[in-house]
Amino acid sequence: MKAPTVLTPGILVLLVALVRKSDGECKEALVKSEMNVNMKYQLPNFTAETPIQNVVLHKHHIYLGAINYMYVLSDNDLQKVAEYKTGPMLEHPECLPCQDCSHRANVSGGVWKDNINMALLVDTYYDDQLISCGSVRRGTCQRHVLPAYNTADIQSEVHCMYSPQTDEGSGQCPDCVVSALGTKVLISEKRRFVNFFVGNTINSSYPPDYSLHSISVRRLKETQDGFKFLTDQSYIDVLPEFRDSYPIKYVHAFESNHFIYFLTVQRETLNAQSFHTRIIRFCSVDSGLHSYMEMPLECILTEKRRKRSPREEVFNILQAAYVSKPGAHLARQIGANPDDDILYGVFAQSKPNRSAVCAFPIKYVNEFFNRIVNKNNVRCLQHFYGPNHEHCFNRVSHTDSPLTNDEV
Repeated sequence: MKAPTVLTPGILVLLVALVRKSDGECKEALVKSEMNVNMKYQLPNFTAETPIQNVVLHKHHIYLGAINYMYVLSDNDLQKVAEYKTGPMLEHPECLPCQDCSHRANVSGGVWKDNINMALLVDTYYDDQLISCGSVRRGTCQRHVLPAYNTADIQSEVHCMYSPQTDEGSGQCPDCVVSALGTKVLISEKRRFVNFFVGNTINSSYPPDYSLHSISVRRLKETQDGFKFLTDQSYIDVLPEFRDSYPIKYVHAFESNHFIYFLTVQRETLNAQSFHTRIIRFCSVDSGLHSYMEMPLECILTEKRRKRSPREEVFNILQAAYVSKPGAHLARQIGANPDDDILYGVFAQSKPNRSAVCAFPIKYVNEFFNRIVNKNNVRCLQHFYGPNHEHCFNRVSHTDSPLTNDEV
């Protein structure tokens, strides 16, 4: 009988405290109710005339690559300060990329095509310049030299990056860089040279003389009028018989320490209906792609439930990626250092329609690659070499042919 009399004062005090707190919340709510919630804020914005494909930032300007246009915006208010028209362009089988084909407008075989911006890059090694590669002119590029006194000027000095003599006799076109089906281009300065690492989606719609490659490395010539392959092994291609049935989508490319990485979405095997994500790695100074390797990459969500076993969800289709340094809290959580490169990826599920973000320390990715090599746990990439190629019988080491992880 004494328990209620002991507890009652405490309960009363608690109730009083709650009343006082709720009284304060009411006053706060009344103040908020007097706010003008219909206030409109003018945020910086820019609307392009056509869809935007690529965005780069350089010296207080934002450069946009869109269909048929390039724009330059001020980075503080997004106001347009310059524009450059890139298309539509007249394409004709008898016109080389740098030729003006306007005189063939009424000639049979000519087609007007939109110029989709497939790659937009800033190079500062030779000059401050913007390099733009489009879907027309056989996937060639042009460079816009940016004057030091006005880096918004993208039209005063424009050069087409194509050398006709490179096509003669060799059947190769190192100046044919990007695919209209999808591409990722990474620029890297190494040993006083500028190299371009390119991943292209290709299919049978591209004739052989276009010389577009699935994965390639090419060097910017010192004359800056085009590119060159360093060896006849500076590129790897999906075999013609698999190009329509085995598409490879290149989602992101980046460089970390001494390696180049590409992230792709492709079928799990040549005959599989399901897709997954792979990460590709090779040495940045490997002009012959002998160190090329790839392995699957998944984002796995583990949910710990009370009195039940943990439930795992796999997110296997990469949507977007970015590489940066971690904050202090994240670094502690994932066992990384503040100066480590971290790959952040947005992944989706094939079914159901859900997504998740995962963070991968690059040092752990490299450890996994090294573990695969040390265990010789590899197999040949049949979409590059075919199931009957000698490399695919011998399971050779990673220095002899492109390989993938055998089990992951």
